[in-house]
Amino acid sequence: VELVTSKLISVEEQFEKLNADEIVEEMRPRLDALSRTIIEDVMKEELPLVWRLLPNSQKEALYKDTAAQFPHAVKKVLLDVKANVHELLEIDRMMVEGLTKDPTMLNRIFQKCGEKEFKFIEQSGFGFGFLFGLIQMLIWNYYQHWWLLPVGGLVVGYITNFLALKLIFRPVHPIKIGPLTIQGLFMKRQNEVSEEYARILSEELLTSEKIFEFVVRNNCMESLADIARKHVKNVVDTTTGSTKKTVLKLAFGTAKYERIKHLAAEMFVQELPSSLTSMFDYADRSLQIGQTLEFKLKSLSKIDFEDVLHPIFREDEFTLIVVGAVLGAIAGLIQMALIL
Repeated sequence: VELVTSKLISVEEQFEKLNADEIVEEMRPRLDALSRTIIEDVMKEELPLVWRLLPNSQKEALYKDTAAQFPHAVKKVLLDVKANVHELLEIDRMMVEGLTKDPTMLNRIFQKCGEKEFKFIEQSGFGFGFLFGLIQMLIWNYYQHWWLLPVGGLVVGYITNFLALKLIFRPVHPIKIGPLTIQGLFMKRQNEVSEEYARILSEELLTSEKIFEFVVRNNCMESLADIARKHVKNVVDTTTGSTKKTVLKLAFGTAKYERIKHLAAEMFVQELPSSLTSMFDYADRSLQIGQTLEFKLKSLSKIDFEDVLHPIFREDEFTLIVVGAVLGAIAGLIQMALIL
């Protein structure tokens, strides 16, 4: 995870791709409905008599003025989020949580990216097994002891899978031996593996929806809420204007006016998560996380590429080697039973 966030993804660079004006346009229908709902709820709760007596034409004018101001407030919220995105979004923590919540994702990366390499391990077992089997046969010809076959099978199985796994990543750089060029299979397929690796991460872990869910679920939501409150309160001030604001304060008191602003801001914050869902498709298209990951992975040096990819496979390497050793020992026991 640390290598991905340090070498492949810059949160600041990705969020710079988001255009606040375009996001506001994506959200406009939801914002218009939200502004209307907030006005009605606030007025009915704080000034019910005034709201009942207010002519419909005045209500519509208030709806219109507020609807015109809300997009500006949301734009300012988005600009503030972009400016403080590193504090609001801990991408490494988000990735760790996502992988912990869905441990099968690592298995999917393991299987999809290493599909051809697993076939190599399977096929190389026959080749290596045959060569080491010849050596074992020669030893058996001169030294026949009951334990030699199972122990020899265990050693052959262990070495066979060990070498096959090493050849997946080593040598990192191509080595010419006569007409042959030898290089680790993953290193040779860097472009192809990069495409699959980037696709899985961008489609299953680093989507705009999951990024937002993480922000909402963690402490950073309170920082986002504070930003939203500030700008919505400004909307109330702008909509009422200096003259209306003075009249309202004189008629109902400063405390009542501040209460209206506070209530409007809290309603907006409460509805913000559901309102933002309308811009997820736009965000995914604009962030282009999959394309960015793919480009960065393909651009990595061979050593850095191995550093990113190898940890995913390292956990299962020992298991594969042990399985090879156990199967070799079982094969040796079967040989022993047939011969003796």
